[in-house]
Amino acid sequence: MAVMRTAGKDAAKKLDTWMRFRRKINLKNPQNMRDKVIYIENHCQPPLALLCTDKWAVRSYVAEKGYANALIPVYGEACGSFDQLPFHSFPDRFVLKATHGCKMNYFCEDKAKLNLDDCRKTLTKWLRVTYGAYSGEWHYLNIPHRIYCEEYLGGKETMVDYKFHCMNGVPQYVLACGNRSRSGKPKAREAIFDLEWNELPGLLEKGRFNIPPPACLGQMVEMAKRLSEDFKFVRVDLYERDGKVYFGELTFTPACGVFPQYTDAFLEEMGRRLRL
Repeated sequence: MAVMRTAGKDAAKKLDTWMRFRRKINLKNPQNMRDKVIYIENHCQPPLALLCTDKWAVRSYVAEKGYANALIPVYGEACGSFDQLPFHSFPDRFVLKATHGCKMNYFCEDKAKLNLDDCRKTLTKWLRVTYGAYSGEWHYLNIPHRIYCEEYLGGKETMVDYKFHCMNGVPQYVLACGNRSRSGKPKAREAIFDLEWNELPGLLEKGRFNIPPPACLGQMVEMAKRLSEDFKFVRVDLYERDGKVYFGELTFTPACGVFPQYTDAFLEEMGRRLRL
């Protein structure tokens, strides 16, 4: 934040990208997907993106687009402190999520065995974090810090995320993520596909995740188109469970906009498709 205040967003992002990812970015003449997504974040991100980054507020956007039935059911309202959460009304299994950051999901598979002290400590830590201040993702900065409770669809090790990367309102490819380990850091297995589910080259780590297309692929593609039509770039995250599509989130700067898991050739190809 100090660099941003003194030298501007571009300088701050260049420094952060090099320090954390050892990647260089060109924001004066952006060409590849990394440079263009970061340029959008720093120079032309619409106010609507700020609303849709808020994991609670985005639910109203999804409903307005006609996909209220794809929203994962929630219990109660979003709360600004741990003590406001009505645990007595939660079911036996649930997920607690923060509205204002990334990777802030607390899974409870059995409420009777829930360690409340650990839960309080974790959620209180999240509520104190201003995520965008250290991630260099400025659209996170002004989101209210809250926690809400969502229906448990499945554990990290069983759910597959279908991440539709959309450019100028058109889904371009799907990053499928799954098979996360239950213990330790949940490193996901990944593969990328076109919209006909042909696997694409482009990941630095190859041959990691063989997965058939979701049964509702066509419905997912249409949903991604509708939810991305107001943005130059957005990733639409969807799930499928028992033949039904569920909305996950909208993400405007995946991996801080750096995309470190992709090859340079893939970033160049996707950059050609993204119009600023």
